[in-house]
Amino acid sequence: MRLFVAIALPQEVKDNIAVLRGGIPDARWISDNNFHVTLAFIGDVQPPDLLEISTALGKLTHPAFYLDIEDVGVFGSNKRPRILWAGVRNLETLTLLHHKIVTAIESIGIKIEDRRFRPHITLARVHKSPYEKVRSYLTDHALFKIKPVPVNNFSLFSSHLASSGALYNEEVIFDLDPIEVPLSPSSGLGD
Repeated sequence: MRLFVAIALPQEVKDNIAVLRGGIPDARWISDNNFHVTLAFIGDVQPPDLLEISTALGKLTHPAFYLDIEDVGVFGSNKRPRILWAGVRNLETLTLLHHKIVTAIESIGIKIEDRRFRPHITLARVHKSPYEKVRSYLTDHALFKIKPVPVNNFSLFSSHLASSGALYNEEVIFDLDPIEVPLSPSSGLGD
């Protein structure tokens, strides 16, 4: 069983990001159903490990927060791009959540893949696409931005390879602590 921890995105957000799909020949576009922000990639584990990982993650406390999704970019070199992504601003609170998740999982003896944490939403695989088309796409979409996305939970996903591509299944959802919203003096509450 292949597992990863991620922030699932609401359908409205997926729809806003889906407008970025298209315009690069030979790109393999990701289904908007698979848009997410990976927090930690666990990899292959035995089925009983799912319960242990879920228990460890269920003990985490972390405040809810807002995510800023903006810009587009690529992983790989400028001349040989591999992955096209929508950017996620690397907020301190997002990085802290990532570290808490890694610590929780490694505390039960499961090693997390050692990857630099670079939050993003994968849009397409572009390693066979013409460089000029990718560069033009990046220029055309450089100002992409959607309104801040509230993040009230994160999830443990399983990943299964199929002939149509990867299929992700949300196994367990973990709630974050609610955002404390101060009452404004004009709200009329508490008078």
